Order: sequence, then C-alpha cells, then structure tokens
Amino acid sequence: MPFSKPWVGRKRIAFVPLYRPHAAPPDQVPPDWENAILRRVLYDPRPQANGADRSLRAWVKAASSGTADLDAIVLPMQTLDQQVVEATALEGTLGSSLRAQGMDGAVLVMLGGRGAGTNAGFWSRVVMLESNGVWLMEILHGLTGFKDLYSFANDSDTADRSIDTFDEMAASSQTHPTAFTKNEFGWLDSAAIRVHNGASSAYQLQHLSLPMPPAAGRAAAVRIGDAMPYVLIESRRKTDQFEAGLPSTSDGQERGIASEGVIAYRVQTKNPTVQTREGNKKPLYLITQTALQVGQSATLDNGVVLTVTAGLPDGVAIKVDDPGRHLIDRTAVTGARAAAGPPCALVLPQHGIE
Repeated sequence: MPFSKPWVGRKRIAFVPLYRPHAAPPDQVPPDWENAILRRVLYDPRPQANGADRSLRAWVKAASSGTADLDAIVLPMQTLDQQVVEATALEGTLGSSLRAQGMDGAVLVMLGGRGAGTNAGFWSRVVMLESNGVWLMEILHGLTGFKDLYSFANDSDTADRSIDTFDEMAASSQTHPTAFTKNEFGWLDSAAIRVHNGASSAYQLQHLSLPMPPAAGRAAAVRIGDAMPYVLIESRRKTDQFEAGLPSTSDGQERGIASEGVIAYRVQTKNPTVQTREGNKKPLYLITQTALQVGQSATLDNGVVLTVTAGLPDGVAIKVDDPGRHLIDRTAVTGARAAAGPPCALVLPQHGIE
C-alpha cells in the first residue's frame, strides 16, 4: 500500500518571482519574466529535441499516463531585501491567501545560482538557472510527501548503486519515475505489477514510459519477494523526449536514462515519505548497473536469475527462475524405491496429532 499522497487530477500551483535588490551577485531580472516561467511550466518546445515539449505539464501528463495534470498561475514579482531566502519566506504574507484560492502549492522562483532547489511542504524554492527536472522534484516533494532517492554521504551502499536517471526523484533530470515511484504517486496501479511466485515463470513487460495500464497480457513490472527488501524488474526504453533526454546540453542537467533495456532494483525502504534511511541503505538499490539486452541474464537476490528472452513491439519478454524453488527428483540417482502412491495425511484428533 503506497505511503505517499497521490497526485490524481489537476493540481493548482502558484509561481512567485522573487527579486532581491541587493543580492550578491546582483539579481538580473529577465525580460517578460512571467511568460518565461509560464513557458517552462506549460509549453516548452526544444529545438534539440525536434521541437518536443519538455514543459513541466507535458512531463506530468506523460509520466502519469494522463492521471495527473498541472495548472499554474504566476503572481506579480515580489521583492525581498535579503541574501538568503527560505522557501517559506512569503508564508506570512501570501500563504493564507493562496490556500483560500485553492492552490495546492507555491513556488518561489529566484535568480541566484544552482543548488537552491528545496521544498518545505506547501512552499518550494527554485532558481531560473536550474532544470525543469529540479523544479519538478521540489513540486513532487510538496504534493506527495515522497523523499529523495539520490545518494546521501552516509549511505552504506556505494554511489554506483543509485537508481540515478531511472527515476526523476534520484537524478532530477526529467526522466520517468520507476514503477515503485509511479505506484507511490498513484500513477501506476498495483495490479500492473505482477508478483512472482514459484520456481520459474515467463512475463511480458511493457516499456514503463508507454501509457499505462499495460496492454493485455503485459505487466509494468515484476516483483520478487513479499516483504521488504524485495526486487522490482521493469523495462526502460527511450520512447519519448523525457527518457531520451537532451545529450547535446553541456550542463548535464537534462540527461536521459543511463541505458536501455531491463533493469532490476532492490526496494530497501518501508516508507519513502520518511527521509531517514533504514540502516543507511539507499531506498532503491540498482542491481543491474547496465540495463539487460535480449539474450542477457543477471543473478539477482537469493540466487534468482533474470533472463531477457525476446523483444516485443512495446516491450520485452523475460524469464524469472528461482533455483531454490525447483523440485529435483533424485529417486533414480540414489536408488530409492518409488512411493506406493501420493502422500496422505493421518489425523488423530484425540491426541492432537496430524
């Protein structure tokens, strides 16, 4: 059962341009600042992506398969004469009014350097120099309560096991979230995640970035294990402008997914809305550091073997094999006599014996 607040339907967000008259270095107010913000939020076609729209709204509709939407207004520019501005700096003057107008969140849009992105519940803080992915991450924190997936300095797992660009909440590069995160946001029904039971089973995975729910016979992901930690398997492909990213940009802020194919990761968090990490383990631990291609296999947790068996028009076919659950007939090898018949039970209720 997800712990995050679902983002279902349209959420209203107020964007508040904030100018600091004595900032160091000085704030340079861009021309037509209001429309510059609206362009990023509502419709942001990029020449590097053949005109594809990389706006916040386009991402929300694509990542949620139309389950969620974003409405935005830009308020008149506010002025605050201080160098460091907290995300909640305008709560006293604007908070009650914005809530009364039905706003689900508010974003201070500033003009400083990168690294200012943060969230404090209803309020977020971003800067114009940061990518749309950073803006989205902070808004998602506020609307859903979902916490960061990127590496922390005190993680007991190595940094190379980060889920990174396979989840917007890890790399903030505007790629799709994982099946785990989409389920938390209410963008992927739990029924689309098949639970593996038994020794060996074959599954057909639809690429996660395609509209959900999956086509008949397909799954969005496969889960191995009942309790945390457990493993999720999904297929990732550069099917849209978000998974493909913009590799031509020099700042690396809008990277696409790290590789294409099937990935497996271990879920190590009981509740992703809590920032404290159990045992300092990453919430999502990437097992397949490079996505698997057709014909490739990987050994996952507890000796389970994942094999990509075939490509499909909208995904891949996989096989999950758990050697520990296979029954092996050693009757002939050991010279044991065959049983007279199937096992049966003898019940002696008066002695409490079965």
